[in-house]
Amino acid sequence: RTREHTHTGTIMAAKNARADGTKVEAPADDKIQAISVSAQKKPLFHYVSLAKKFLAKSEDVEIRGVGSAIARCVSVVEILKSDGLAAAVSIETGTTTTDKADDGKADKERLKPTILVKLRRADDFVTKMERLRVSRASDDADEK
Repeated sequence: RTREHTHTGTIMAAKNARADGTKVEAPADDKIQAISVSAQKKPLFHYVSLAKKFLAKSEDVEIRGVGSAIARCVSVVEILKSDGLAAAVSIETGTTTTDKADDGKADKERLKPTILVKLRRADDFVTKMERLRVSRASDDADEK
């Protein structure tokens, strides 16, 4: 069982849930693409590439991190910002409480920090992506 706490109060882990626990699907045009960054499962640039793909299809993207993945989450956001592909619209921090410890023992609750960064695609996203592709293609040609 997981509970999340933010500075705005307690929220349920399942955003689209009714009081009775059943899920409610949001309209398709209202959904925001979300990426949950892991501390060790995938390379950093996997998440950067995934965010670029999501930004190509959608105006907004959410990047999330929990615990030791927060640093990687921030790195993904900073790479996208420094390339001029996205801007941070909002940053939310909080903690999540889990009833189960990482070692499998359920004897006490653990608090883990969380971060949620909402990004908005840059107005000239397509132009900048094309420049990055051309730049990388010329770098690859120079190496051969």
